[in-house]
Amino acid sequence: MPQLLRISEKNNMEFLSHRHETVCFTGHRPDGFRDTSFFSEWVMTNTIKMLLTLLTADAYKRGARYFITGMAAGVDIWAGEILLHMKRELPDIHLIAAVPYPGHEYSIRSKDKPLLYAIGDAADAVVCVSDAYSDWCFLRRNDYMLKASSAVLGIIRREKGGTVYTLKNAGKYGVSRRIINLSDYRLLIPLLERYPECCRMMSVAQRYDFWKEHQRLLYQCGLFSED
Repeated sequence: MPQLLRISEKNNMEFLSHRHETVCFTGHRPDGFRDTSFFSEWVMTNTIKMLLTLLTADAYKRGARYFITGMAAGVDIWAGEILLHMKRELPDIHLIAAVPYPGHEYSIRSKDKPLLYAIGDAADAVVCVSDAYSDWCFLRRNDYMLKASSAVLGIIRREKGGTVYTLKNAGKYGVSRRIINLSDYRLLIPLLERYPECCRMMSVAQRYDFWKEHQRLLYQCGLFSED
């Protein structure tokens, strides 16, 4: 049976000495983006994955080499999938999985588990932040990622939950915030009118190749902010 956690001796913890090259992710689970008032769920999911690819590839271009994912469904796992592809092209990328508690994998829906285990297998380190499940284990994981990072990459839709907690705490730890704000889905219309393929690409490889041809799009789409 697959195992997400590993013995600590198999973890490469060098990212702790390279905070200036380390970034982490934050963002909602899939339900947090679900709103079919403007777009179908299929269109929204594919578009969010494209925007996350732009964020992640841009962070590498700006010098990030260590990427921490919190391994939750949604943005965390989607980011991990992007990094699995990028690691095949860019061997200097290091992937770190920050797991909130032992047994976290049992809370992940069945169709996402193969990807979760693939991320864990490919990770340079799989760090379990808490000894057991608690009401605070996810927030402890978020703080762990912030303390190890110089920037947090986020996609946000609503002003509540662990994502908002993480973004508010970023300043406390001196972490810059690079955020795509999707609070109003109508803001996506100019992007999708100009590049309708953004919501049609089904694979990470297609999205990453698209980024190579449009490396300034993150800064031109009108959705990105940084502080």
